[in-house]
Amino acid sequence: MLVALLSLVLTQAGDLSGVKHSDPVPSEIAAPVAAKVAPGGVRATAAGTTITFWWVSDLPGASWEAVPEGTLVGAVKLDADTRDIRGRLMKAGVYTLRYGIQPANDDHFGISPFRNFLLVSPAAVDKDPAAVDHDGAIALSRQTLGGKHPAVLSIDPPAAKDAALAVYTTELGHKSLIVEVAKLKFGIVLIGKIVS
Repeated sequence: MLVALLSLVLTQAGDLSGVKHSDPVPSEIAAPVAAKVAPGGVRATAAGTTITFWWVSDLPGASWEAVPEGTLVGAVKLDADTRDIRGRLMKAGVYTLRYGIQPANDDHFGISPFRNFLLVSPAAVDKDPAAVDHDGAIALSRQTLGGKHPAVLSIDPPAAKDAALAVYTTELGHKSLIVEVAKLKFGIVLIGKIVS
């Protein structure tokens, strides 16, 4: 297995911050999905790149273990082309975010200490807010990159103790922005090193 360390995940530098915003849900989101996503959310700035998040109003349970894989978690607008946790380029645009669980196999060894991810799918194709199974969520997310791999944002830590909007440095040296969605508080890796 070839291991390459790259000094970027979504950006090429180390500055990360986040603020709350009150923007409406993007018009690119299909009406049935938009009905589940609340206006307002978090706007992150990662080394000059703006990444705007909107979240669903409710998620089942108080931990990721209670959230079925494929559950709609929110939406994101990338103001510029951005790299996912594996270094693959996601084009600027509006996407949905669904909960995904990394397979436990050798292909994914060393990518993250946690198996929790947000799958990034084009808003133009993800039009039903209902949870989908693993294969359905992966199929939607693959359309972001146009290949065999889904586009993903790593969740680290999956259960944060830091305050919302704090920047958290993971054990792998990534920088996460801490966010709250319903009863969950977690980090989304927006800057770091990728192992692919």
